[in-house]
Amino acid sequence: MEKRQHRRIPFRRRVYLARDEGDEQLLESSDFSLSGMGMLSERPVQIGEKVWLRFEVNTLGNPRQMNVQAEIRHVDLTPHCYRVGVNFLADR
Repeated sequence: MEKRQHRRIPFRRRVYLARDEGDEQLLESSDFSLSGMGMLSERPVQIGEKVWLRFEVNTLGNPRQMNVQAEIRHVDLTPHCYRVGVNFLADR
């Protein structure tokens, strides 16, 4: 049974993940939905951690930089990297 609220689509982009203390790392996205994103990381991240994500999208052929806050929802270790799933947080 599918738990996701929105359908995910393939989405390959560089994603910069930033923490409040200023640490930033480069990840690769794998999929995207209206409520979250899947990414691949060389370094582990903490479930429940709130982070900022910066990535580029094309809107009607025009590149646009997105900056969104997200919460790490799951981290799975694979033979070559960590699979990271995040939920986007709404502005408060």
